[in-house]
Amino acid sequence: MMVWASILYRRERAMVDNEKVRIMTRIAIFEKNEEHEGLVLSKYFREDYVKFNMLKTLVTSTICFWLFVAVSLLVDFEKYLEDFAKEDYIKLVGKVMLYYAIFLVIFELVAFGAYTYRYSRVKPGLVEYNGNLRKLIEYYDKLETTDTAIYKVSASIGGDMDELEMKLIEQKKGEGDHGRAGQGKK
Repeated sequence: MMVWASILYRRERAMVDNEKVRIMTRIAIFEKNEEHEGLVLSKYFREDYVKFNMLKTLVTSTICFWLFVAVSLLVDFEKYLEDFAKEDYIKLVGKVMLYYAIFLVIFELVAFGAYTYRYSRVKPGLVEYNGNLRKLIEYYDKLETTDTAIYKVSASIGGDMDELEMKLIEQKKGEGDHGRAGQGKK
């Protein structure tokens, strides 16, 4: 009885190993194809991901806008220096701030659309990836409990797994001889 249980266990284990290989292959393909983007996105909820990246866009857009203003001032510095005394500063600051607000609104709308699209494009793959990881963890948990149970059964009989495997190998050899072990061929 113990021999058949062990043989059935090994056959079942071999079949499950094929499934494990399939799962691990799917996981590896996802990790290769979605190398950075998918795995980074897995750390965030959609709203958090979009808000965080919109904040980054706000900072970089602000830096870019003020660099553009500084460069344009330097290019036409002589013109601005001549008109410096005639200029209404409150009107000038209001005009620059209006351009800044329009610039930020446009960039934030584009960022919102881009990051929402990026997250929604990668999300189905992440769901499948997490499902495959869950299956692999369940497989190892099942394997660990099964191995522990077989080890306990063989230990309670009075042997260890190596002895049990040697007995199984000897029995298989004996089955191949059809009971003529030790007899020469005639």
